[in-house]
Amino acid sequence: MWSSETSPGQVFLRALSSGHAAPLRARLCCLHHHRPTCQQGLDLARGAPAWEVRLYSVTMLEQIHLLAAVTVLGVLEQAYFFLQVIHARRTFGVSPPNISGPPEFERIFRAQVNSSEYFPIFVALLWQAGLFFHQGLAAALGLLYLYSRYCYFMGYRASSSDRLAPIYFSTGVLWVLVAAATLGLVHFFLCHYVGLNVLRLLAA
Repeated sequence: MWSSETSPGQVFLRALSSGHAAPLRARLCCLHHHRPTCQQGLDLARGAPAWEVRLYSVTMLEQIHLLAAVTVLGVLEQAYFFLQVIHARRTFGVSPPNISGPPEFERIFRAQVNSSEYFPIFVALLWQAGLFFHQGLAAALGLLYLYSRYCYFMGYRASSSDRLAPIYFSTGVLWVLVAAATLGLVHFFLCHYVGLNVLRLLAA
């Protein structure tokens, strides 16, 4: 944690009062508008004062903190599903490695397995859409996906037919994340390798 002497606000004010205002504004412009790569970040940090490196780190964390929070929520949700399977095994007397039993158990088990199968795909798309397109939009879509997955699990546990609407909705959210990640990556490659800024051309 930041102490009172090294908080982001104190670092920023100290930078402005130390005669580095112009270089600081230039670097902040680069950080906020161009989203530097790791190599560019190393170039910025090499030979820079300690306060500037800290400010750069804070800026980078601001670009991923929502994604990290949604990822942690997703992991907790997966843990909850797993605990439900353990409880169902004890309730219906199905010991590992058996995966067949009463229909009630099999529905809970299948809901957990299906959610686990899709979770790596969701995390990959969440971070790509957040890093290359927009963090806030990706995080909001991530929360929608996690909620729809919870509805899918609870619906599947009650009845097989109750799983359909949530699974269709969560699949639609994944496709939106695919579109956002694709657009962001295409824009990045065009800017980085071709020098073509599509957004700037559209705004002109």
